[in-house]
Amino acid sequence: MEIIDCIGTPSARGEIHGETLRDRIRDALDRWEAATMAGLGAKAPRSIDQYCEEFLSDTKLLQQAQALTPGLVTELYGIAEGAKQPFARMAVYNLMDEQWWRDADLKAPPPGCSLVAQKVSGGHVLAQNMDLPGHMDGSQIALRLGGDDIPETIVLSAAGLLGLTGANADGLAVGVNTLLMLQHSASGLPVAFALRHALAASNPADAMKRLSSMNHASGQHYAMVSSDQILSVECSARSTTIVPLEDAAQLRHTNHPLASPDIDPCALKRLGNGGFTKSSELRLAWLDRHCTELKSRADVQALFDDTAAPLCMRPETNGGSSTFASVLYELGDTLTVKMRAGVAGLNAWSEFGFS
Repeated sequence: MEIIDCIGTPSARGEIHGETLRDRIRDALDRWEAATMAGLGAKAPRSIDQYCEEFLSDTKLLQQAQALTPGLVTELYGIAEGAKQPFARMAVYNLMDEQWWRDADLKAPPPGCSLVAQKVSGGHVLAQNMDLPGHMDGSQIALRLGGDDIPETIVLSAAGLLGLTGANADGLAVGVNTLLMLQHSASGLPVAFALRHALAASNPADAMKRLSSMNHASGQHYAMVSSDQILSVECSARSTTIVPLEDAAQLRHTNHPLASPDIDPCALKRLGNGGFTKSSELRLAWLDRHCTELKSRADVQALFDDTAAPLCMRPETNGGSSTFASVLYELGDTLTVKMRAGVAGLNAWSEFGFS
């Protein structure tokens, strides 16, 4: 995987991102447009730009982002300018989790993610698969972000996105799992903005405070890990619920809530009918069985390198969803960030460092 340095003010970071990856962003948006319009079928508007304008006018997602994370909205404007793309199109592309509940498909199961945080000698390891729509494959990128307003941060992203998961130079890593059966809000803070806001914290407790103080647009689990702590929280439109850890040395999570009671019954039924809930439960059960003897970074990495494990999603068996990438963050005396595009066994891990 390639890493792009985006250093400076929020606007400059966005412009560097957009300009450097202009061609890849155009290609990614073309594939996203085709998938979006095909998914809407007879309900599709006359153009993707009409769709984006209606998406933004029907919600207050960007207004909430502007109120809580204005620097990230500025960065998003920079991406659009650098990529020479309409801002509305760039903005809705970054509302990925929100698009999943707004344009809910009754048949195809949505993407998922499998996550493990583990205490190891000298610190902790956080690893996860990032499972996304298959049309996003090929847009994988790592971003090294920095400026006076944020700690140096390395995020897994797709060309044009603010970020998907990451770690910062202060020693904080944040992993995520979508929880689409939780209540959502058209006036909450979107996931991409909440993630980056949490990643601007200096430790898990500060990240937890940031996530707990906002109204969330989408159901999402956030794992916040440092060298000496694992925190886990499930966020929805109406609540922020701490996930109690049976074993303080380990966290395992997939795509159904372990603690939050804020369930959307209609979404739960849809996800059950689509096989998504069963997939999440099976993946968590597999992790429960195979995580009992984890002791080192190599042990955790071996889980995500296992080509026979049921953790990676493949488009032919998961309604078009597939494992976009995997990440492994080692948090101790040294900070190590490793990322790998695609499913296990397809590509090598790339290691990235902080300046």
